Amino acid sequence: MDKKKLTSHIKDIDLKNKLFKIIDKANGCLKNYDVKSSDFLNPFEIKNAEDILNSTDDLKYTIDGGYEQSERQVVFIYPFYMEYEDIENGLRFIQIEGNFKFKSISHKDCLGSILSLGIKREKVGDIIIHEDFCQVIVSNDICDFILMNLEKVARNNVKLKEICREEIIYLQPKFKDITFTVSSSRLDCVISGLYNISRVDSAKLINSEKVNVNYEKISSCSKEVKSGYLISVRGKGRSQILSIGDITKKGKIKVLGKLLV
Repeated sequence: MDKKKLTSHIKDIDLKNKLFKIIDKANGCLKNYDVKSSDFLNPFEIKNAEDILNSTDDLKYTIDGGYEQSERQVVFIYPFYMEYEDIENGLRFIQIEGNFKFKSISHKDCLGSILSLGIKREKVGDIIIHEDFCQVIVSNDICDFILMNLEKVARNNVKLKEICREEIIYLQPKFKDITFTVSSSRLDCVISGLYNISRVDSAKLINSEKVNVNYEKISSCSKEVKSGYLISVRGKGRSQILSIGDITKKGKIKVLGKLLV
């Protein structure tokens, strides 16, 4: 598989490098007939990886994030004669327990504690926060290290145990509705309204490549935002645009969205 040819249309250097790794793994699988796996990828990266892997019929692949609603997922690549159930070193699952009722923890707390062990973000999948425990999907190679070394999450003493896939409990994220008006459906205008910041500050975030739309890194302030778009801003959180386009009496565009709590 030709890396340069298959990624010639991609401008984002980070994405291109991740896809280079996918192609290297696919070529390795074709050559050695063994199983390869990617790091955890977001949905936009997954889509691009699938487009590349679908260009050949000589191998098979499976996308797995640990549970049906998973966001971050791993691409497992294997010879055409194998089945995914034959793969031994797949995903693993950790449950972190502690007295969180009085000292609640967030997704950021849990992820930060894991990364403080020296683990790279791409080795960690989804983190599901519950009232008195949280569940983490991780790659096989770092699971034992986390089990042995993670002792605290946000100053809370914790106990860890490995669980099976069937014990993962999905929890719907909590959002709060927000309504605002903008002069334009440009991305910088919408971000300004979503996070109650100036348009200048929103432009700085976009130009600094801190904004993703539908998981794709966006660096253009003029990108038009449409209903259904998912927006994430580093340091500000995530949101979704529910509807956009109704015009007020003053000629403003009405936007209905929801912010992740």
